[in-house]
Order: sequence, then structure tokens, then C-alpha cells
Amino acid sequence: MRRLLIFVAVIVGCSGAARAATYDISTDFSTASNPNGVWTYGYSTTLGGALIPYVQSTTTIDGIQIWRNLIGTEPVDFNNPTNGDVVTCGSCLALPAHTAAFHPGPNGEFSVYRFTTQIPGTYVLDATFGGLDHGGTDVYILDNGTVIYSTDIILGSSINHNESRTLLLGETIDFAVGVGTDGSFLFDSTSINGSLTLSAVPEPEIYGLLTAGLGLIGFVARRRKKALSAA
Repeated sequence: MRRLLIFVAVIVGCSGAARAATYDISTDFSTASNPNGVWTYGYSTTLGGALIPYVQSTTTIDGIQIWRNLIGTEPVDFNNPTNGDVVTCGSCLALPAHTAAFHPGPNGEFSVYRFTTQIPGTYVLDATFGGLDHGGTDVYILDNGTVIYSTDIILGSSINHNESRTLLLGETIDFAVGVGTDGSFLFDSTSINGSLTLSAVPEPEIYGLLTAGLGLIGFVARRRKKALSAA
């Protein structure tokens, strides 16, 4: 009887641990491939439009990781995986350690980090946008192409958005940056600390095991009760 109870407890404990996961833009950033797991680095010519993946990646001498279409051009996604701040251009603020960033393009292109759901469930979405340049930008979070959050970013600002969302398999969350109200793409580097954390919800088959385990416990208890009554 005690072993069965332990068995059920282990099932319940392991089910949550198996499903809990955090997907982080900076921590997960990789120049090895695009898409990279749940993340795609790219741009769109219109807000919520088709995503065009970047095709060139590089890592600078300072350790900054970059995805773009052509070396030295925008739009661009980039990331500082190092343990120290890195100045990415002459008069800019430093890009903090373990922080990603992006920059819109000269023709109004939106630079995008796209998350594609591989495990359906309820996620805690958390994003903090920061102004690294004095150009000013507008930033957005989109769910399957529909804007669910937007704000303007200026030099030195830091704005956070946090919410829970239930996402289906294949559903996309985009973090996008545009040129801002001035209409210029110059000096528009914008930082982002963004993540999606999946709630620890047991798999359906775990519920089946749990139900079977509880049924077995009931069966053993009834057998024991009958045995005691007959003694």
C-alpha cells in the first residue's frame, strides 16, 4: 500500500517537472541556425506581415551575436551573451550583459524575434524593452500577427509587460521593433529581455497513470478489508 502511494506521488511530482520550461530570447540566442528551436530571427515589411528570416550570422570580437541579411546593414537582431556590458556603437548606451536587442530597417522594416509554440499550454509572457539609442522606436508584441501590446521607447527608458496566455501548437508570438514616431531608422537600437515560461501542467497520459494508480490503491484497500473481516 505504501509503495503504491509513493508511486502516485512520484507521478504527480514528475509530471509538473517534465512540462515546466522557460524560453528566453537572450539565453537561447544562437548563430548556428535560423530557426533556432522555438525562435526565428527575421523581419517583416509591415507590422504583422510575413516573417522573412535573416540569412547571415556572425559574432563580433566583443562577443556580440548577430543575425541580419547583409553585413553592416539593418534590420538586425543581436545579443550580448557575455558577463559584461558591451558598447555597440559610438554614442550609444552599452548593451547590458545577457540582453538581446534589435534594430528596424531603412525602409520601415520591423525587426522581429518570433516564438513558435511547440508545446501547447499556458505561458507567462514577460518582456522588458529599453532604449539604447536616441532615435526613438515603437515596439510590439503580436499573437499570430495581432498586436496584443505596444509602446514607444526612448533613450534610457525601460518598459515591462507581463501577462499569461494560453497558446496552441504552432501559435506564434512576435516581439517587433519599428522606426518610431520620427519615421527614421537611424539610432534605433532597442534592447529586449523577453521570455515565455510554460506552466507545469501534467500531460494527459499522466492523468491516466494517476487514475490507474488510485484505482489500484482502492482495489488493494478493499482486498485488505475483506481479509481482515474473514480473519
